[in-house]
Amino acid sequence: MKNIKAKVGEKIKQFRTVRGLTQHDLAEKIGLTEKQISKIETGVHYPKFENFVKILDVLNIEMKDFDFEQQNSPKTNSLKKSILKVINRATDDELKCYATVIKQIDSMLKTNK
Repeated sequence: MKNIKAKVGEKIKQFRTVRGLTQHDLAEKIGLTEKQISKIETGVHYPKFENFVKILDVLNIEMKDFDFEQQNSPKTNSLKKSILKVINRATDDELKCYATVIKQIDSMLKTNK
């Protein structure tokens, strides 16, 4: 079974080629090198979160398009998209704050299960 890095990379490549973009085109649009895109698409590296959000935006796709284990309702997807927009616009200091809050909430939810 393929690892998650390879699955993510394959999906990014699939969406990129369907959109008629080269690795160079995608790299230029999100501020990476062609080599970095190649490593992402071949499953060598995951994209950093902020770059992943940029990839989603450039390719006009959502997380649900990756066919991960759980599919969400349109309402949930809309909420995720709005949260990702906030995160994408955040400064480094704001991201640190968001990460702290999310980790605390996640910990509380796991404790209450």
